[in-house]
Amino acid sequence: MKEFQGLEKRIGYRFKDKQLLKASLTHPSYRYENPDVESDNQRLEFLGDSVLGLLAADALMKVHPEAPEGELTKFKSALASGASLARVAADLDLGGSLRMGRGEEAAGGAERESNLEDALEALIGAIWMDGGLKAVRRFFDRHIFQVLENTEPAMLNPKGTLQEFAQKKGFGIPEYSVVEESGPDHDRRFKVKVTVSTFVFRGDGRSRREAEKVAAEKAVRSLVQ
Repeated sequence: MKEFQGLEKRIGYRFKDKQLLKASLTHPSYRYENPDVESDNQRLEFLGDSVLGLLAADALMKVHPEAPEGELTKFKSALASGASLARVAADLDLGGSLRMGRGEEAAGGAERESNLEDALEALIGAIWMDGGLKAVRRFFDRHIFQVLENTEPAMLNPKGTLQEFAQKKGFGIPEYSVVEESGPDHDRRFKVKVTVSTFVFRGDGRSRREAEKVAAEKAVRSLVQ
């Protein structure tokens, strides 16, 4: 499939089974509008999430050989956050290759953090199925390992960091509120805003908790760092 040659070059992996790559880039909304399409990226996303967790845990044990379990868990959580994965996906321009339904595309779905995160995890799952551990580890080392190395301590617990900053500045406790809920029960999406004094930051995710964390990360990057 020539349409994916540019993407394969960017990710540094050429698929033997192009259908796996195609499925990893198929948003559920596209399948809904095209019933003849056999699969979307949800199952691959499920697999990729577990593979990513394994690779991240293995890398963290090597990067932080003296860190206690609690600290390793925080680093792993920071790596697996929607914002971190979405940045990697954006660098690879996965959004430009996503197949989406007309409504999702018109609503800016190619840039939505939750879609980019899902696509990256699905891509990881697809590489695992197509090339095994060796191939997916090369992808991880090339594109994701740097996130581990560059994770700032303040981002291990962004909500806690933001609250501490706000209270020190006399802004009071940050206020989180849900702006929008969308999607079917099996694929809910939440948009949340956090207000700190006169500043407002937004985040989205597959749960309210995840969306709040994304919003807090944006606030920390803007106000604290």
